[in-house]
Amino acid sequence: MTSYTLQPYSKQPHDYQMIKETPNTKNARIGLQYGLTDSELMSLDTNIDDVDKRDWVFTEHSPENLQKLIPDTKKGNSQSWKIIVIISHEVGCIKGALRGKDGTIMLMSSLSATCQKNYESSLIRSRDKEWKICQAKMIAPLFFWREIQYRL
Repeated sequence: MTSYTLQPYSKQPHDYQMIKETPNTKNARIGLQYGLTDSELMSLDTNIDDVDKRDWVFTEHSPENLQKLIPDTKKGNSQSWKIIVIISHEVGCIKGALRGKDGTIMLMSSLSATCQKNYESSLIRSRDKEWKICQAKMIAPLFFWREIQYRL
């Protein structure tokens, strides 16, 4: 049986990543996170004593922010998406949970052109010409994970 847990990120202990546990592994990190279900996200234990938002704030659910979070890929363009929650940081990064028309959820982080200069991992195009999607697992403060659960 597959299950999911939240684990502190070693480089930033007030940020958390979603870990997939299967019969073969207890610590399978996930890359781009498409196709998640409500029950998978609701199963995450967010009952952790950590309220540090580290300068992240909730962000407007605008069409412009939605375009920044949708990958300009076959998968990203395969259906319409609606915002569940978006947070942003003043350095030029936004993180969001989006619900697809098929009911599944994707988790994306997107970087402004300025922020991309210092990012060392892979990036892919978003539907916004200036912003790019981090091709990596979601790493976010605990309040982001909790807010997803509140809104599902």
